Amino acid sequence: MGFFYATEIHTAYFPHRKNNDRFGMQQQLRAEKPANGSRRLIGSGEMAERVRAFDWGSTAIGPVSEWTETLLGAVNMMLSASHPILLLCGPELILLYNDAFRPILSDRHPEALGDRGREFWTDVWPVVGEQLESVLNDGQTVSFQNALVPILRNGKLEEAYFSYNYSPVFEPDGQIAGIITICQDVTSATIADRERGEAVSALRARQDELDKSLRALSAERARLLSIVQQAPVFFALLEGPAHRITMVNPHYLSLVGGRDVLGKTIAEALPEAVEQGYLAMLDGVFTSGEPIKGQGARFDVTWAASQAPDERYVDFVYQPLREADNSVSGIIVMGVDVTENKRAQKALIQNEKLAAIGRLSASIAHEINNPLGAVTNLLFLAKMESSSDKVRDFIDRADSELRRISAITNQTLSFSKQPASMKAVHSAELLGGVINIFHSRLLNGRVRVEQRIRSDQPITCFEGEIRQVLSNLVSNAIESMQSSGGRLLLRSHCATNWPDGRKGLSITVADTGTGIHPEVRKRIFEPFFTTKGQSGTGLGLPVSLEIVGRHEGSLRVRSRQAAQKSGTVFTLFLPFDAVRLE
Repeated sequence: MGFFYATEIHTAYFPHRKNNDRFGMQQQLRAEKPANGSRRLIGSGEMAERVRAFDWGSTAIGPVSEWTETLLGAVNMMLSASHPILLLCGPELILLYNDAFRPILSDRHPEALGDRGREFWTDVWPVVGEQLESVLNDGQTVSFQNALVPILRNGKLEEAYFSYNYSPVFEPDGQIAGIITICQDVTSATIADRERGEAVSALRARQDELDKSLRALSAERARLLSIVQQAPVFFALLEGPAHRITMVNPHYLSLVGGRDVLGKTIAEALPEAVEQGYLAMLDGVFTSGEPIKGQGARFDVTWAASQAPDERYVDFVYQPLREADNSVSGIIVMGVDVTENKRAQKALIQNEKLAAIGRLSASIAHEINNPLGAVTNLLFLAKMESSSDKVRDFIDRADSELRRISAITNQTLSFSKQPASMKAVHSAELLGGVINIFHSRLLNGRVRVEQRIRSDQPITCFEGEIRQVLSNLVSNAIESMQSSGGRLLLRSHCATNWPDGRKGLSITVADTGTGIHPEVRKRIFEPFFTTKGQSGTGLGLPVSLEIVGRHEGSLRVRSRQAAQKSGTVFTLFLPFDAVRLE
């Protein structure tokens, strides 16, 4: 806090001074001056008027007319200053102050004017007393910034802060006539700075808490994402009415063939889903807010433009994603690929059907074989005994038909028998053998054969079974071109089965025949289903599919019926590692 002090100069305060007269300073202050001393006080304002009107003769510093020039100059300077100034002088530290200092005194103005410093400033003396004594003893100015000086205002001791300095007022002979203090009340600014600092500290603490919370949320989000990535189900997050894919896990990517789908809409990333009605389902969930569930739903995935779609089956749920206001912002896609289970169920049913067919066929063939043998022997004896050429010709025809029936029964018996051995065979051998069997039919049917053998790696298989499959496919192709001839393409090459990544041999049997109607194509692998009337058994393709399944392979078909562009393509895939030689 800022103060002006003039105090008595005596031995206790100034032991180094030569003049030890307790009242030496007082005598100097009362040197003879003009009688009308108050006129020597200059300046205007309330405090100038009060100082001129005050009875200074009743105080220890005496009337104005007796003040020294030093004291008078200090008082006039104080009264004319615009900055808060306080002066304490005389042996009793008499208080003098200017207009700018009045607000600091608050309700204690004007009683403070002319009062004794030590008695008036009892509230601040514990703070400033030693500081003032230091100035009086050493004659050095001391300064303080934003110092806490509790002060009495309105009857209460208030927290107050001041920036001030104490400077000695020297007489011409070097004695200290008083202490002048220029001060500034910085209470509001200091408290504001402190509150601002506290606010900043609180804000930093809050920010630290928020950062900690954000780190925790980030860690939790990363953990949830990790859980989603590791979950044994496929997962995708679709956002907005366009169903933009913003999050997927490895199982989902596996389901869609590893395609780059992030950031794309369903229509952009999976056009086959649009064609199969799944986009319409998603639109319905987004609009209604009601989930949709599916079990064993078929989803044909297009792995590559040049390949037939892969038939998959999934259990899934489309769950609407709701925000805090209950609005739907996206859709959660979750499910399980149950294709293998579905295929296993189908295979089991098919195997049971084929087993029943095999047993029935074997039983029938066995029953037919016995009389066939007897009839054949009788025809042989009849031929030996007959001398008529015409009869012999009839007997030869009957024998030919019986042999054909015998071949059919033997083939039927083979359906229920597992071959005893397997071997490594090249595709050229397999296809070459089949072409030789159908050589006459190909010529008679005006069918041109084109072979493209591009694989020299052998496949380990039951050779007889695979020949049987190829024979069925080639026979069907020839029949589809019997009316006007055509072209038969046989091609082999090494390939990859993209759904599981296995390497193997791919054999294509393609024709330019009449093609297969879509409704018929759905049933061609059903046992006993045939379009050949009485000449067909409906067993060729079902048995072929069962054989391919035992070799862990696949048999796919594509067909088209259009003017000048009809035809059918069967693609047989056999993995190299399906069966191995012992």
